[in-house]
Amino acid sequence: MTSGDGRLEANLREMERTREAYWRRHPSTAPLKLHWRAVTVRHCFHVLPGESVLELGAGSGLWSRHLAEALRGESPVTAVTFDEAFAGQADGPGVASVLVGDLDELPAASFDYVVGTAILCHDAHSENLRKIHRLLKPGGQLLFFEANFWNPQVLVKSLVPPIARLAGNAACQVGMRKNRLAAVLAAQGFKSIEVVPYDIVHPRTPRRLIPVIQETAFLVEHAPGLREVCGTLMVWAKKPGGAGRRAPIDLARHEHLRGSTSVVVPCRGEAANIPGLVRSLLGTYGSYIKEVIFVNDPSGDRTAEVTLALAREDTRVRLIQRTPPHGVGLALRDGYAAATGAYILSMDADFELIVPELRDLFDVVAAGADGAIGSRFSHESVLVNYPWAKVVVNRAFHLVARLFLRRRFRDVSNNLKLYRADLLKDLDITRPDFAANAETGLKPLLAGHDIREVPVSWIDREAAMGTSSFSILKYGPSYTRALLRLVAAGRR
Repeated sequence: MTSGDGRLEANLREMERTREAYWRRHPSTAPLKLHWRAVTVRHCFHVLPGESVLELGAGSGLWSRHLAEALRGESPVTAVTFDEAFAGQADGPGVASVLVGDLDELPAASFDYVVGTAILCHDAHSENLRKIHRLLKPGGQLLFFEANFWNPQVLVKSLVPPIARLAGNAACQVGMRKNRLAAVLAAQGFKSIEVVPYDIVHPRTPRRLIPVIQETAFLVEHAPGLREVCGTLMVWAKKPGGAGRRAPIDLARHEHLRGSTSVVVPCRGEAANIPGLVRSLLGTYGSYIKEVIFVNDPSGDRTAEVTLALAREDTRVRLIQRTPPHGVGLALRDGYAAATGAYILSMDADFELIVPELRDLFDVVAAGADGAIGSRFSHESVLVNYPWAKVVVNRAFHLVARLFLRRRFRDVSNNLKLYRADLLKDLDITRPDFAANAETGLKPLLAGHDIREVPVSWIDREAAMGTSSFSILKYGPSYTRALLRLVAAGRR
């Protein structure tokens, strides 16, 4: 059965065919770009084992296989194809291919996530979104990667149909505009809508050059104005409903890490975030965690009171109540000194959402590395609403640090690190403020320790989570002084 006049179904078949041909025309970059999009799905959703993913327009399964790999084969991917020529081709480990003539053939409210790449940008996308809304469970989310109208190539194809046909576009294909698309999503009942320019790397870029241009590409993708010409829009939205916070799932898989880890969380004015963080950490990695130490720089809120109440419920929760002078570096130093585990996981209080991603850090140290850092700045990371000024300052700092220290790294200043405890206990942290995060990232690398970077996501705080106290103007000079000291010490 088809809906209406069958236009949507015809569009989906045509989009699937032309999209398949597009990826096959670019065999050098297509696998890399599809991999980036697959890990973006994981990082945006923080997919848990057992959660269901519906991929629309799977074709021969080019993206399906990347999705299954990114999700470790633990979350079933239903790969929907619309063209009979692709029937069954997407089948594989973790992927079940389904041929449908109409999305209404699929059961309502049956998927946690619906995803697709270059399958939504057609002239019946409003009806398409209505049907996706029906398929999602309450609280479910969608994530699509679609042609951006304001990209020069897409713009020309959108305005000059003969050129679009010559380039292989579907007759129904259109470029998507951020504001209009957000309005359509809202009209179809979605909330938490993000339409973000994504991926400036041209598909004809020689693959060997991608690492060279990656830094510049990353800056362009996040620069106000320039980012509007990215080739793709990342379309992310949520269906209302659901039970709110998901119940944690035990992801502790490494026997030799059981009881090994002290978590150190510097906090100031974080009372609203602490209960959720504790719940998520202990529910997800409880057998790994020896203790969770909150190092409180008092700010007048109920951080100490909330932490002590949690400590009465679980003795692994501990509070260190600091007195002036205040500062993140001083709090980290006190927390590291108090930690008793073989490993120390250092993190911020507002990292509850990315707790499932900590699994990658544990995997790295379980494999024998001395430590792992959560990296926000790679094509496998996800940044949403990250302030542009912070992007520029962060990339400038890391560029200068790489030049002078002659080491390769992308993001060592994030306070998301899992290290052998002795590395941090022996570390001379000289900066009293946020710049200590640069020291904890750079000094172990310069000492020759095996520290790996792991891509993670960064999504701006929700209003209920409070505001960050970090200020570039206030703390930028401290980062500079920390780097100068490290350069001077290296030369000596």
